[in-house]
Amino acid sequence: MIKVALVSPFTLPDYCGNSILAERLQKGLVKQGYEVALFNSNKNKSEQVMQFSPRIVHSFNAERTFPWMKLFRSSFTARWVITLTGTDYAPWCGIKDPPAHVKENLEHSDALIVFHEPAASSLSASLPMLKNKIYIIPQGIAPIDSTEDRSTIRTKYGIGQEATVFLMAGGIRPIKNLSLAIKVFYEVKKQAPEVILLHVGPVMDKEESDRVFALSENLSCFRSLGGLPPRDVRELMRAADVLMNTSFHEGMSGAILEAMAEGLPILASNAEGNLTLVQENINGFIFSVDDPQALTQRAIELACNPCLRKKMGEESKNLARQNYSEKKELDLHVQVYQGLLGNRT
Repeated sequence: MIKVALVSPFTLPDYCGNSILAERLQKGLVKQGYEVALFNSNKNKSEQVMQFSPRIVHSFNAERTFPWMKLFRSSFTARWVITLTGTDYAPWCGIKDPPAHVKENLEHSDALIVFHEPAASSLSASLPMLKNKIYIIPQGIAPIDSTEDRSTIRTKYGIGQEATVFLMAGGIRPIKNLSLAIKVFYEVKKQAPEVILLHVGPVMDKEESDRVFALSENLSCFRSLGGLPPRDVRELMRAADVLMNTSFHEGMSGAILEAMAEGLPILASNAEGNLTLVQENINGFIFSVDDPQALTQRAIELACNPCLRKKMGEESKNLARQNYSEKKELDLHVQVYQGLLGNRT
């Protein structure tokens, strides 16, 4: 049995892209017959990986896991895979040289996984020596079984049945740019009185959290539910009307993918990863984080047009079903692992 160690800077119950991806991959690999151990680089000790003796070490985020991986990297014989999740390459890729520690990680790895072609092209152009070990694996959507309908879920969370809910899902940290949404919704609320800006996700940066909640103090339509289990977040998506993302950078937003699977229109920033998921005027709208007026106008348009929301939501569901299979995601990971091990199972 092949042992695989998954190393993530965040694991459940912290709801974020890294934790959801790591959990989904762990479950899928176990079903395929792999022995899998999941490690949190902020909580577990690196010596535990050595005790596990994996043949594959797969870390998520080339920057956040660097100090932890460096402690034992030189002493293990496992093949090393890194998934670049967005914030670890987007700020420098194609713009400037990467931070020295990130470059060190990338060069020492045996395989690099990105979520889409634009990321692969940018990374190859910035660091040509990495080109032959870059693999593109789009994220997949895990199905969820739930018998609770929209009305029941709204009642459970005290959300009015007639309210138009813009949901934001993800931890509170600067890269998510939640303050932009807060500022914009002071104006949106004037034009669409029944609107609710609902946030779900843990506090991942105390300073940013203080700033966000101070800014939203007088915004009556804003609510934050804090961190919730993934299943509850998916249920909230079913009860929402729009999924909104204001991030400065995204690799491939798991929250957007999940919302698409639940049939929501998407209102998202023009981060590279968002552009691969949102087709303008088809399943949602794209805006620039430097143009809050455009975000305001699109939010008001979606809030006031239920027919448009329904049409775009149906397109989201179709795109998710056609392009983001959980099985394909798992199969491609297995191919990478087997390739590194010489196809020996």
